[in-house]
Amino acid sequence: MSRIPRYQVIYEDLSSQISSGALAPDVQLPSEADLAQRYGVSRMTVRQAVRQLQDEHLLVRRRGSGTFVTRPSAQRRRLNRLGSFAQEMGTDETRVRTELRARETTVASEEAREHLGLPAGRETIRIERLRLIDDRPAALQVSWLPYALVPLLARVELTGGSLYRTIREHYGLRLSWADMEVSATAATAEQARVLAVRRGGPLIASVRITHDESSTAVEYARSWTRPEFPLSIRLEG
Repeated sequence: MSRIPRYQVIYEDLSSQISSGALAPDVQLPSEADLAQRYGVSRMTVRQAVRQLQDEHLLVRRRGSGTFVTRPSAQRRRLNRLGSFAQEMGTDETRVRTELRARETTVASEEAREHLGLPAGRETIRIERLRLIDDRPAALQVSWLPYALVPLLARVELTGGSLYRTIREHYGLRLSWADMEVSATAATAEQARVLAVRRGGPLIASVRITHDESSTAVEYARSWTRPEFPLSIRLEG
């Protein structure tokens, strides 16, 4: 397993504190020197983590004043970066709850093999989760991951309930980019029951293939989201 870069560890920790409210909006971030001492790293490493948080609009630098946590209105749902479900939905981690509906090791289906680039007979880890916001069903998500990349994930507790964080911290995989397709669909009977919508009602369907730095497919995921939680895509030049 490869070692996780120190700046990524700092980024994950600060991002989690912002999402949980431990670092509240408008709170000033400690200085680079203080953070470097706290994490036992160089100021350059701290700067790299802070820059990533600024790129995601979680922090803002105010000339002559320092670096501050942005207000929730600025923390827009961003689909051009990989983050937690709460970050993608532009909401606080404390409002999000996850129900693990299934987690199993299974032989890859033809569909999963095609998206993950696996030969016949290979195993995958299948994880099915229901995401709730303020205890209201928001999205049903099913993920398939190559067993060879994340062995025994079916038995590993998800760090902070986050699949991506577990992949990074437990297996040392660095997620780099993802392709995502979004479409409208009608709720099946099972989806309607789980998401508390009417059968045949509108849902936002998405398919995402997430890759690591070597462009290896790490996750094939399908999601069905209630339409009151719309996608908001920001493109930057």
